[in-house]
Amino acid sequence: MAFLRISATAIALVAAVGAAQTTASTGKVSSRGLPAIAFRFQPEMLNGRYAFHVEESFRARQAETEIVVPSHWGGAAHLEGQTQNLKLQAPGATLTGHPTDAGDKLLHALPGQRVELSYDIVPQQTEWFRHPQEHMAIINNDYFLFNPQNALVYPEMPRTGAVEVAFDWRVLPAATPIVTSFGMIRPGEKRRVMRVHDLWRHIADGLLAGGNFRISEDRQNGSTIVLAARGTWKFTDADALGQVRRIVDEENQFWHAAPIPYFLVTLAPFDDKSGDDDGSGFTSAFMLFLSHEDTLDAERLELMAHEMFHHWNPMSMGSRGADEVAQWFAEGFTVYYAGVLSLRSGLVSYTDYLDYLNRWLRRYETSPLRGMKEADWKAISHASGPGYELSYERGAAVALWADAAIRARSSGHASLDNVMFDLVKQSQTGNPPPAFTEERVIAAFAPYLSPEELAQLRHMVIDGEDVPLPEKLGTCAERQTKTQTMVDPGFDTETSLQNKRVTGIVAGGPAYRAGIRDGQQLFRWSIYNDDPSKDALLGVMIDGEKKLITFSPARQMEIDRYRATIEGDAAKACTPF
Repeated sequence: MAFLRISATAIALVAAVGAAQTTASTGKVSSRGLPAIAFRFQPEMLNGRYAFHVEESFRARQAETEIVVPSHWGGAAHLEGQTQNLKLQAPGATLTGHPTDAGDKLLHALPGQRVELSYDIVPQQTEWFRHPQEHMAIINNDYFLFNPQNALVYPEMPRTGAVEVAFDWRVLPAATPIVTSFGMIRPGEKRRVMRVHDLWRHIADGLLAGGNFRISEDRQNGSTIVLAARGTWKFTDADALGQVRRIVDEENQFWHAAPIPYFLVTLAPFDDKSGDDDGSGFTSAFMLFLSHEDTLDAERLELMAHEMFHHWNPMSMGSRGADEVAQWFAEGFTVYYAGVLSLRSGLVSYTDYLDYLNRWLRRYETSPLRGMKEADWKAISHASGPGYELSYERGAAVALWADAAIRARSSGHASLDNVMFDLVKQSQTGNPPPAFTEERVIAAFAPYLSPEELAQLRHMVIDGEDVPLPEKLGTCAERQTKTQTMVDPGFDTETSLQNKRVTGIVAGGPAYRAGIRDGQQLFRWSIYNDDPSKDALLGVMIDGEKKLITFSPARQMEIDRYRATIEGDAAKACTPF
């Protein structure tokens, strides 16, 4: 199904941002006086790539408006090159560079003036599609998948403000399915336009996809689950949809929430045969990318549970200014609960759960950034590598510590669950709803921790202090500490090798002691990540000269892991605590 053929007719996507109601639309400006934007898309080939040419119109609401241009999203950085040929068409209006953000623009126009922008969305993926390229806008010959924050240019608006958005897909062939966070247009359906009235943050966090997907639906328990899948797998679409249904129902039950009326999951392949998978949560949706030979094993089910959990953490806890805000909680606590809820629902065994937990704790304990303060973390690149992973790893360890501490202090009458419920309830009952901030998240622990424990929590997540792990997990597992020899070169290997420049040197680490420094150009490298007995070799430029440096990346570390104390049928009754 090739719908991105070059045509003189544009794809019209009319967006104005606002309670998730979906109705037919004519694409006219909102009669409610809300911000209204129209995006008209023209499929095109640009420099050998499938792309969208966008003609965008809206009315200026003030004399000076910040125009947001995608620069990074999720694990993808440097998206500025994705937006090309940005031009302004409005008499007397001007578009200038932003004084503090090199990627964004400033629009100068009369309040109420109609403004028209045009630009091209040119995907930046390489020929070999793998993580984190799924975080860029995807536009191919037979399908597209993107979200407003990683693809569209738009005027800055309050995230908690109500707006209307109309998506007009009429130019696409009638047989093309459209699947979004806000509803679905089935193949052959005459209605090809959606209008959504919701908060801007829900629109901005939405998922938009269409094209060559296999559509499956599950209508049970008061909700509709839609699976949009492409690619060939070792499992059926029905198997995948059934597991999604189990996860949605379990997490809905956990939150004591009313059934979600509609939820979308997209499933698409990476180019690698195995070992590459990732997901992202959106408004009433998540996308999942797996390798061709992946199965629906415990690890993949836990990944699906992770992305589903984002529907509540942090998306139902208030407006979040940026991804970096309390990411140790938004991502790390979601890591923890993905394992916990998968076990509670019977999706995975207790052995699978311990393997999952031990895997994340090992990553935390071996992270070269383990002791980094949060302020320093925000100052470094965290689009990939250890910087990207730290908040997941540290947060998961903190969640385990907090759950144990709350249970111990309350004699089992409360748990970490209570903190999660409180944050969602505050957002649902507040008028206006409180923002999702780090201080608010930390304060939510106050009713359940002692003042000393609350201070300890702050030191762990803000100052990077080590997270003490509980000795036991109820009566089913106990902590063991073993000394192991690990490969730890002492710098951010993934980012450094990707950019061919040394990044993330740890002062006093093996590479530092060998004379390696941040910023040095890399022209050769050899690191045996699974064999600490072998020397690492780096070729770096020092004072304009090429030098080969060898050093031992081995480091003795004490690694904590949990071992089951109950086996066989008795382990089936084990819970996280």
